[in-house]
Amino acid sequence: MPKLTKKGARTVDLALERFFNPKAWVVPRSMDDFKVPNALARELKLEGNRVLLMTETGLTHLRTIVSVIDDADVFDGQANYSDVDSACRGVLTESLSKGQRPSDAKEFIDLISKRLAPKIDTRTYAVPIFGLELIGVESLELGSMRVVPAAVSHLEAAGVKHETSDVGKTIEITKTRLWLIGSARGTATVAEEKFRAQAEITVGMLAVSAASMYEYGATGFRIGVVMSPEDAYGKSAWLSWTERERTLTTHMKVVKSQDFKIDANLLRQFNDVRLFARAFALFQAEARTPLVEAITRALYWYADAHREAVPVMKLVKYWSCVETFFSADNKDLARSVSVGLTRVLVFGDFEFVPLADYAATKKRIVKLYDLRSRAVHRGAHRHVSKRDAADLSQWVAWMLINIIALVECGYSQVGQIKKISERLDAQVRTVGR
Repeated sequence: MPKLTKKGARTVDLALERFFNPKAWVVPRSMDDFKVPNALARELKLEGNRVLLMTETGLTHLRTIVSVIDDADVFDGQANYSDVDSACRGVLTESLSKGQRPSDAKEFIDLISKRLAPKIDTRTYAVPIFGLELIGVESLELGSMRVVPAAVSHLEAAGVKHETSDVGKTIEITKTRLWLIGSARGTATVAEEKFRAQAEITVGMLAVSAASMYEYGATGFRIGVVMSPEDAYGKSAWLSWTERERTLTTHMKVVKSQDFKIDANLLRQFNDVRLFARAFALFQAEARTPLVEAITRALYWYADAHREAVPVMKLVKYWSCVETFFSADNKDLARSVSVGLTRVLVFGDFEFVPLADYAATKKRIVKLYDLRSRAVHRGAHRHVSKRDAADLSQWVAWMLINIIALVECGYSQVGQIKKISERLDAQVRTVGR
């Protein structure tokens, strides 16, 4: 567990000393005393039905303590600011109730650690995943996560109690979908955030895999997990009428995207090139190089982009994936990203684009980046076609697969990718003269 620096410990010591001063809180005498800004945030409920209200001074000292502890990441990323704030309030309330106070920062952190320890645990999630279909495959292993058919048997295998009627209802709702199962450690809020983040990376990698082998790239797919009502996947309906006839018309729209179907043959192909093994070994490792961190950020953008409905927004977000690797110095950005993307496609491990197509591909990529610039800098929004978004989605998918392969070749810095792309581009132009 990380410790506070000497400066951090001194800051907490001083804030504690000033917090346990009568100027930091008052005893409310009437309801009028509660008519202050942020009254609920100031309230401390002591034992024996006693109540104290923190003054602005007390609230400031509390926030100082929480901020220092949170910034120091004392709980190894397993508790967030809100968790630390709640635990600090609990310790301070208990101390005031007993007429005591922690002797120093170390004792104070020990006390909040005891409060947080029971709340920190490894939590496993089974969430519906849409846009994916397993054919003749019982499960799909994705590093520490796996995709399985929604069934109570998975709960039984994990030794989870599931006799309540709510479980049956949940299974009924998700029975037409698959589950993505994975674990994360932390308080309830932190673990869920970690799982969501890992799930998004996983979805991004599945979308990249799908886009890499279909003519229209990722535009024909929409893969995601359902962890909120807004993520629900299905039919939409609405009403309309004309000014002239005033006759009500009903409309029904069903999902146009297809499922990414993974059968035993396709899974064998993935295993042959070690696509999933390579990718998830990188993303789920505790220590990541700057390049792996960049790949992870790019996959977040890719996962979001391929579910986007509007072509221009798809295009902008796909370009965000590319800019992750080729926009570090912000110099001649259009050339930097176009050269970078083209080079990775042509000279990458999988050689997705033939060398003979280098110039034509680069020209098309430059045009697509111009479309992005028109949207971002001039507000244009009807100038991007579905074909534009489809082409870019596949090229970016191929780029990500090749960059993942480069990590295994020893690349660890984002700058290495950009540097070699410019050198190879210069060589290609020299040879072409």
